[in-house]
Amino acid sequence: MWNWIKPDWLFLFMLVASIGLPVLSGLKTDVSQFVPPPLFPKLALLIGAMVALSAIATVGAKLDRKHLDDYMFQMVANGAVIAIITTMLVNMIWEIGSGILPPITRDDLISVMMGSWSLGYFFYRFRGLNT
Repeated sequence: MWNWIKPDWLFLFMLVASIGLPVLSGLKTDVSQFVPPPLFPKLALLIGAMVALSAIATVGAKLDRKHLDDYMFQMVANGAVIAIITTMLVNMIWEIGSGILPPITRDDLISVMMGSWSLGYFFYRFRGLNT
């Protein structure tokens, strides 16, 4: 049943989408309309979402590990680590250079994460896990 789902196609789609999202959104930079919510409800929502979605992702990873061979699972997981590190570094660079760089939006960061996960996967796919 799982043989028709090929990670190569999924990550290729994510890579293309990561380029298309900022283009389609027009690289929105107007955040002047944003009014921050009170701190406590925001923290409660963020923590609740993080716990719930982490639990769901853990179940999903268990299914991946069960239905993918170990090598493929390692490529997907290592690609995700690359995505997290890359997204944090891009965000850090934009925060440090906020005076000279254009504002970065949530859509931009999602695109960075999708694209870097895809690129990380393909780097491991073509070069192997031991390089």
